[in-house]
Amino acid sequence: MTSSTSEMKQWMKTLNLTEAAHILEESLLDAQAKDWSCGRFLQHLLRYELQKRDEKQRAKRMKWAAFPFIKSLDDFRLEEQQSLSKRQMEQLRGLLWLEHTYNIILLGPPGTGKTHLSIGL
Repeated sequence: MTSSTSEMKQWMKTLNLTEAAHILEESLLDAQAKDWSCGRFLQHLLRYELQKRDEKQRAKRMKWAAFPFIKSLDDFRLEEQQSLSKRQMEQLRGLLWLEHTYNIILLGPPGTGKTHLSIGL
């Protein structure tokens, strides 16, 4: 690592671009090998920083929510649940009900996927 690279890493950390600072050297090598423009290089670093921040925020929110387990709507086995149609599932997934401020009530006996759906939503 050259002194200019270490100096740039320090500046990035000062600006709270810590995730991008971690991949600076690797990104510089990629940029040289692939002949990236300055704009393309900067875009790569900033996209990486934003992606990592988003991942951290999502993980923090999931921790705050204290769900009993982590599930997504993609994990839900629609074929095992007879009372929920594919159309209804797509309506839930589309979140239009949220924009219209409708309430959703999930009712059913144990093991039908109410908690899974609520966590996924």
